[in-house]
Amino acid sequence: MTLKHPMYIIENMTMPMLIGLDCLQRLNSFINYESGQLFAHIEMVIDQADALTNDVERDQLRQLLLKYQDFLSLDSLDCGLTTIHEVRIPTRPDAPPSFVRQYKIPLASIEPVQEIIDSLLANGVIRPCNSTYSAPLWPVLKPNGKWRLTIDYRQLNKQVPLSRWPMARLEQELPKVKDAKYFSTLDIASGFWTIPVHESDQHKLAFSFANRQYTFTRCPFGYSNSPAEFNIFLNKACPDARERGTLIYVDDILIRRRTLDDHLAELDHVMGQLAAAGAKISLAKGQWCRSQVQYVGLLVGPQGVQPQLGRIQGVATITPPTNVSELRSFLGVCNYSRQFVEHYAELARPLTNLLKKDVAFKWAEQHQQAMDDLKAAMCSAPCLALPDCDKEFHLEVGFSAHCLSAGLYQIHDCDRRVVAYASKLLTGPELKYSDCEKALLSTMWAVKYFANYIGGQKIIIETQHQPVTFLNSQRIRDGVVTNSRIASWLLALQSFDIEVRYAQNRRSPLGMGLAACQHCSDDAIASVPPARPPQALLNRNHHYYDQSYCAGLPTVYVDGSAFRHGSAPSAGVGGVWVDGDRRESRCYSLGEKTSQYAEVAGIVIALRSARDHGFRELVVCTDSDYARLSFLCHLPTWKSNGFQTASRKPVKNQALFRACDILVTTLDMHIYWRKVKGHSRAPGPEKELNDLADSLAKQGATDGPLWVFEPGWLEGHVWSFPDENQVCVVTRARAAKASDSEPPKGAVAVQPAYSDTDFVSLQSRDPAISRMIKYISDPKTQLPTSVELDSVPELRSLFRVRSTLRVVEGLLMHAAKPPSPPVLVTPKPLRRGMISQAHDSPSAGHKGVKATFGALCQVAYWPGMRRDISDHVERCLVCCQFQPSNPTHRAPLQGKGETTPWSDLQFDWVGPLTKSTRGSKYILTVTCAFTKWVECLPAPDDMARTTAILLLNHVFARFGLPTRVDSDRGTHFTSDVMKHLWELLGVKAKFHISHRPQSSGQVERVNRTVISMLKKYVKANHRDWDVKLPLVLMAIRATPHESTGVSPFEMMTDKISPVVYQIKIADKNKAPVYKWVHRDHIKLHKGPTDLADTNNNNPPTSKGG
Repeated sequence: MTLKHPMYIIENMTMPMLIGLDCLQRLNSFINYESGQLFAHIEMVIDQADALTNDVERDQLRQLLLKYQDFLSLDSLDCGLTTIHEVRIPTRPDAPPSFVRQYKIPLASIEPVQEIIDSLLANGVIRPCNSTYSAPLWPVLKPNGKWRLTIDYRQLNKQVPLSRWPMARLEQELPKVKDAKYFSTLDIASGFWTIPVHESDQHKLAFSFANRQYTFTRCPFGYSNSPAEFNIFLNKACPDARERGTLIYVDDILIRRRTLDDHLAELDHVMGQLAAAGAKISLAKGQWCRSQVQYVGLLVGPQGVQPQLGRIQGVATITPPTNVSELRSFLGVCNYSRQFVEHYAELARPLTNLLKKDVAFKWAEQHQQAMDDLKAAMCSAPCLALPDCDKEFHLEVGFSAHCLSAGLYQIHDCDRRVVAYASKLLTGPELKYSDCEKALLSTMWAVKYFANYIGGQKIIIETQHQPVTFLNSQRIRDGVVTNSRIASWLLALQSFDIEVRYAQNRRSPLGMGLAACQHCSDDAIASVPPARPPQALLNRNHHYYDQSYCAGLPTVYVDGSAFRHGSAPSAGVGGVWVDGDRRESRCYSLGEKTSQYAEVAGIVIALRSARDHGFRELVVCTDSDYARLSFLCHLPTWKSNGFQTASRKPVKNQALFRACDILVTTLDMHIYWRKVKGHSRAPGPEKELNDLADSLAKQGATDGPLWVFEPGWLEGHVWSFPDENQVCVVTRARAAKASDSEPPKGAVAVQPAYSDTDFVSLQSRDPAISRMIKYISDPKTQLPTSVELDSVPELRSLFRVRSTLRVVEGLLMHAAKPPSPPVLVTPKPLRRGMISQAHDSPSAGHKGVKATFGALCQVAYWPGMRRDISDHVERCLVCCQFQPSNPTHRAPLQGKGETTPWSDLQFDWVGPLTKSTRGSKYILTVTCAFTKWVECLPAPDDMARTTAILLLNHVFARFGLPTRVDSDRGTHFTSDVMKHLWELLGVKAKFHISHRPQSSGQVERVNRTVISMLKKYVKANHRDWDVKLPLVLMAIRATPHESTGVSPFEMMTDKISPVVYQIKIADKNKAPVYKWVHRDHIKLHKGPTDLADTNNNNPPTSKGG
């Protein structure tokens, strides 16, 4: 191996020379004084090869490195030179030479830059030149105190077409060699400088320094096509890399094999190819025979892939951004590792909303919390398993109000491992989907997103949304799906082998549609606040059954039974204990109790038995959803509400539930609830044990020993309720009770109570309040500066009212009115609870903003108090439901303009009705806005094609084409068929407001009249309605309309209907009826419009067609 270092020649030297320390440090070498040998850092590389277990294996690596010692680089300037590829710079022929003057550079960098240029000249990387091109030089100070030379080729890059080399996809390339144990990475020393630039293009890379011009003879850094040129070179040097399983990603080469012999053979093969191509390998930057290696920001090993430690440390130390550019940079760093973070889109949603164009950048508490949650999730990111195509995939999907989430899993060595996470924000239209549609949308999106992993393999979709199991039903195979959107999704999923499993025994935040965040682990590398757990996961002692964790835990099968034994009701409970190979059965009689009481009593008996045996973890198997879901889902809410339901009624069997909760929480027991099928026909130990528990319960009801619940278990226990706001169903009865209670006069009682010491401590931690206390204590020396007032807005607000502030026994108080006692200046942690107590509590009565502010200002004060109360009241669910705000103005009425007979039509579909003997199920109702004439057309369906045929053949063919038609937004009116029809006929179509029948009031009123009259005439079976329909229409047409004063029949024919039983004398000189009705119609229409506009304080709207 050749080592180069400058030496001094001493004439007539008679003593042996010892290599100096500077030479050893530069060459990273050491001397073995016993053998008298010099070892370079090959030995250091071998010491770091942790996958090698003995000296024989280490010697094999040593011999391989010595074999290629002439192609191992010792420093950045010791690079190779290839002859298999040359770089061309194809600038546009019409583009003038790019010339940019040299920038001003730091004075401290001039000498180091000159030394770098001298070194590059000596190694042939650059040469002097005289060119019409010139790019500026800019030195960059590195963290180690040395300078790096960079050239700004941006102007040149604009003249060169960008070369795009196809990049490998890591998620597809990394799993190719599964179960690998040996990993190595190779780094080409100064890889770009290995490739020469064609002599005719070298002048285009010119740069200037110290009144001299130089140009690169090798491919430089900063040239836009350098990465692509380097990939082309590596592809020529190692043409068989992909077929042999060697991964090349930009300039990083990854080699992994199952055995050491195969690994060393592949290293020998790749290093031989690179040496033959003229490249040199950086020995220090490479990783040789490791158990895991750092590769493109990832830590790759036999267990899978996880984020690199340095990247996580970098994310954890990022400070809050001050502008959009810094925020975009932070999200870019996190986005690179989003496949490691469950619910990434939900966690980052408050931050991504700040990137929208119409949103001003204003950093708030919610954004800081989202940033902390992302950091915590990154710090606790799991190791992702490499996908194995020989194993089936498990896909867990879910959704929240704004996002879709998915997780891909596989079973590796009996362990459920994450392969990748995925998430996305819902688009505007998707936000309006129903929960059922979102559940199916998340399934379709997740299957397509992970299609590159899954391929044609079977997918087991685990969901806790029962509608998703519809994918397994026969109705899909038969094509019986009425929702067109869902039908298209199902059609897209038909190409995949899908099995849907209803995961009723597992509770996952992802599957439940909750955006849960991961906690930061105890051994996290940085101090990051833990993510906030969702409210649904606060039941820490009760868990859904997890087969991989619960294997081997003590298990009890519990069942309750209640039936009438003779003339009296009788209840019993049975239990079967399973602990390894040992089984124990018990049964008890409960007397005259209900079946629900028996189910919960069985749980109490099982927990007491577990306490006596010293069990702290227990698997409870039951076929009772009442008992299982009560503990898993409802118990936390019941405890917080004092064991009362949402309607303020006592929870049934609450004494039993309290007893169970005391046992579990006092002993810190963890119960894993497993759902078993009752009376299942599938044979197996689960059916056998559950049937045994069921028979024991029935036996206990008749012959078992009596078990009586002892209420004394509950004595001495104080129930603590969390102070978090609980969401419950708001009923009108409950709201009426809350509104009937008269709020007390005087101060508002704030719970929980705090001592003066607590208030002093909380105020001292508030930056604005603590600063004002210092100022009031010493106004002369503690005057706030303008910088402090600008940086802390609340401090500025408090400073404005400083004349009303007092410090009383260490507390900052506010005295706005001298007769009134001073009130506490409330720190931030207490404000939300005080507002909630003053507005939400039963004694508060959900008053408005003004009344709530008036009550709360008697005991508290803080800047922006009214604004915070207003925000709280506006978001109050009860107030939004029962006290909606009344708008002070309305939009002006819009005039339709002048109309003529059959120029303005309204139509609507009625149905489905009872199928008539003629096969009709629907009615198409058409009304003329001018004459009030009604047409009702029976039809077998309400499809768009049927609508078009009926209108053409039975309306337009008889009465002519209208000018405008009005309808609702049903698909039979908004489809492409109807759109084309209106375009062909030249008719203007207008659609009414969704979910507002008043906008189509005329036709809706006719529909109600027609249905009401038909009910009075049809037979009992209702199958002759289409026979009676013409007679009903004749009666409607003959009845004078309220707005015109005449009947639709008279408007159309200028004659009196023969069914009108009254005598009218005809006036031969009278004008046609539609003419004077037309004049009165205009007046009738104009009056209410002007009156409404006058009430709205707006000028009258002008008439328009």
